[in-house]
Amino acid sequence: MISRTASSTSAISISSSSIPFHRLINVETRKFFDTLVGQVLTVVTIVLAIGIMTGFAWFMEPTVQGVIMISGAVLSILLPAMGILAVTSEWSHGTASTTFAVEPRRVRIVAAKLFPPVIATALTCAVLVAVAFVITGAVAAARGVAADWTINPAATAGWFVVNMILVLSGVALGTLILNAPTAIIIVAISSMAWSLIAISSTAGAAIAGWLDIGTTTTPLLDGRATADDLERITVSIAVWVLLPLILGALRVVRREVR
Repeated sequence: MISRTASSTSAISISSSSIPFHRLINVETRKFFDTLVGQVLTVVTIVLAIGIMTGFAWFMEPTVQGVIMISGAVLSILLPAMGILAVTSEWSHGTASTTFAVEPRRVRIVAAKLFPPVIATALTCAVLVAVAFVITGAVAAARGVAADWTINPAATAGWFVVNMILVLSGVALGTLILNAPTAIIIVAISSMAWSLIAISSTAGAAIAGWLDIGTTTTPLLDGRATADDLERITVSIAVWVLLPLILGALRVVRREVR
């Protein structure tokens, strides 16, 4: 009986150790895009972004750069939520035990879960850039005005990087909290809290200038980040992405799965 149990345990160990990391990424990506939550959130993000982009082009001006950048009003809210749901859905649905039975090394699962929301964000950004050209041309023609096709490569690249930071901050917070509603509420409250801190005093503005991702990443969106700006961005990423992700990974490793 003991030898049979030992043999079974050994077989599981051998099986799990033979799973390539790229296969874990493929599985987690399929799980994200095959679930209703992942599909709906991705579609909703794109649809709402297109809506606000169209409104900007119609009521402001049909400039392709402005149309792209205004999408951040939607992405800054929904991308963190996408990252949170990507890592908390298994805990809320009780399927984490199955995942960890197949791959007991939980850190590898945590690492693999970083990829689906990043992939979804990259695809969303690509779609929105393509759509921005269509919106700009269509609205300019409808209004009878000239379209501005000028693109700022640095600002567009910064917009892409900021979106990646936002979704990874959601993944990190979701990994730490392991509860989607709580994590999403924290994201919503923190955004308002940092705004109040920034306007409260000179010291508050200085703190926000180093720790608030929304503040530190603004130079990236302007396409003019300096060395000092990059230092501030690095510090805010360390506080809101790396630290919660490390602490969250430790929590996932130690948490009892029911």
